Amino acid sequence: MRHLLDEDLFSTITDLLSQIALDIKEFKRTVLLVAPPTVEGALALVPLEAAFLDENLPYRRRFSTTLSEYTPSINILHSDEAINSSFNSKGMKFHICDIIVEGFNNPLGDSKKGPLTSITQAHALAQAISPRGSRVRKLRPWLLSGNWIEESLDNTYDPVFSKLKDILKEEGSIKIIPIPEVNKPYLQRLKWLNNTHLNDITALWANLDIESKAELLSNLVKPILPQTLPSTARVEELIWNCIIGPGWQTDIAGQIYSISDSWDAKNPSLSANNLVDKLLKDGVI
Repeated sequence: MRHLLDEDLFSTITDLLSQIALDIKEFKRTVLLVAPPTVEGALALVPLEAAFLDENLPYRRRFSTTLSEYTPSINILHSDEAINSSFNSKGMKFHICDIIVEGFNNPLGDSKKGPLTSITQAHALAQAISPRGSRVRKLRPWLLSGNWIEESLDNTYDPVFSKLKDILKEEGSIKIIPIPEVNKPYLQRLKWLNNTHLNDITALWANLDIESKAELLSNLVKPILPQTLPSTARVEELIWNCIIGPGWQTDIAGQIYSISDSWDAKNPSLSANNLVDKLLKDGVI
């Protein structure tokens, strides 16, 4: 795996996350991992747990909407809850929240920014804690989940998402395929998509040339084009650029939709714990 903290996207937090990882391994004290009982919270917590398990480091998990005063602790925050982290001789209290970073910059000065989500940062910290951890490696594709959940893909091109996707593709952590090649696409959220039409395309897919494939997929998405949402960028990811991890039957978007649709609003902590346990065990939903 490429080391995330060596990538330009992480330049503003590389030193901080490297120091956190070093402190965690040196302290060897039980670290409390805290996140809100949401899909995002669980997806941010799971790579950290994977790293602690891979390195045999003590930790406890807690899903709560209240910040913990316990030290040492790592708190996953909502994007609007930015609070300074603190370090002292008595312990460590570290907070992770979404930040905006430079996603693209060319010599002509054109600059595009995007969110470096708490989920992505948690994966970078997990890799710093356990660079060769098998669980961390298995969960690698999920670092894209934060940017998929973020609204940035509905508003405009997300350069951070694109850059992270390129990193994972180049290192072999994911492959990108069109929806007819996804074994078990999750279609419940794609009400605008004609399932019969998709099934017909899938049956013919292997025998089609590139031009025919492009034409059929373009016709498949015509019903959604006049609408504002989903955005063109998100439709491209749903139809042309489905993200698949090793051994996955359903792409990452479909799995996230499935998680969200089955989330127990009356007992979100139970849903969050079940999601973390499932991903730690299998790496896939």
